[in-house]
Amino acid sequence: MTGLEIGWQLYLLLFCLVVLLPVLAVWLFCWWRRFPLRPALWSMVGATMLYMLLSWGISSNSVTLEENRLALQAGFYHAQIDNIGLASSAIHVLPQDKLGEYAPATAVNGIRLPGYQVGWYLLQNRKLAFVMLIGPQDEVSLVRSGEMTAVVGGNLFSQSGRIVAAH
Repeated sequence: MTGLEIGWQLYLLLFCLVVLLPVLAVWLFCWWRRFPLRPALWSMVGATMLYMLLSWGISSNSVTLEENRLALQAGFYHAQIDNIGLASSAIHVLPQDKLGEYAPATAVNGIRLPGYQVGWYLLQNRKLAFVMLIGPQDEVSLVRSGEMTAVVGGNLFSQSGRIVAAH
């Protein structure tokens, strides 16, 4: 199993959206309506707890190869591709800017933040795929087995040609 780390920029963006903006909004509302600031303080505690929960959730990312199965865990989303050793399965490593019809287009059930694009997406070719693009990646692995398609950031192959994990 290999874990994937996200950058500090995503944590900062999440902090601003989940803690800073809501607390400022509640504080301004209390100040404007001449209410006591106690609700603003409690909203800060609640928003900080929510931030910690979301940060923990989105930081649990991993790529695992077990026997003939590739398991992908990206925050709150997970997928597994069985029978990746079959002849009908294909794994290609492409430059990220050359994905073409396999580039993620529309999030069906996913998160699209700068440096963190995970979940289920419609690709440019209008097919549903599991996408796991975390952090800046030069290469992207395209995994297809049967009806399942996954776009995973990084090169899943080592120099020997065996699948190891995303970096």
